[in-house]
Amino acid sequence: MNNTPLLFIGLVLLLSACETAPSAFDRWLAKYELDAPLAYFEQSPDSFYVVSPTELKQEMERLDRTYALLESLKDSILPSSHWTKRRSYLAHMDSIRLKWSATRNDPSLYNLPGYCKKLLMENAISLPERLGFIKERLADSRAYYDSAKTLVRDPLPGKSLLAAQKHLLGLDFLRKELTDSLRKANFVSSLEREFRSELIDTRLVVKDYLAFCESLYFEWHNEREAAIK
Repeated sequence: MNNTPLLFIGLVLLLSACETAPSAFDRWLAKYELDAPLAYFEQSPDSFYVVSPTELKQEMERLDRTYALLESLKDSILPSSHWTKRRSYLAHMDSIRLKWSATRNDPSLYNLPGYCKKLLMENAISLPERLGFIKERLADSRAYYDSAKTLVRDPLPGKSLLAAQKHLLGLDFLRKELTDSLRKANFVSSLEREFRSELIDTRLVVKDYLAFCESLYFEWHNEREAAIK
């Protein structure tokens, strides 16, 4: 009877020693489920514009890192019971890339003036409130378009041309309609000056993106002409 505790402890130690250490895939899967790296992509990409390319860029980079980590766990180093699951995850990530491919090849989806115009048309809230939301977007314009340029990897020529046309209209909106609305809002002088300063900076950023889109189109056009010759 006195040896029972010792026997029990010995049995526990023996069973512990026999436990199989988690595989590389098991460790990856535990981290994957904890981090939920694909949660962002459960939504559908916007068909008109991307509201926050900065966030999208971060999530795309996270997706790429996750894919690379899983791909590095080759079938040859995994138990056969994990092969199907690994391939299923890779296929799912491939389907996400396909679903969101427009964000890689359509520069016209990144349209900050278009989004600001949508905000301005939200008549359910007062004009000063609408302009306040727009001002926040204008302040973020440089980061918005820096991320957009990084995301556009395989631009379609027609979409590049469309993006340039949209941003010509966007400059017109910033110069006329938005400026007229600012005058009507009757802001205090300091706030109006601050808004106008953001507006000037945003116009420069939009012009730069317009030139970027035009360069994408002309680069494609020149390559096409060279190939024909």
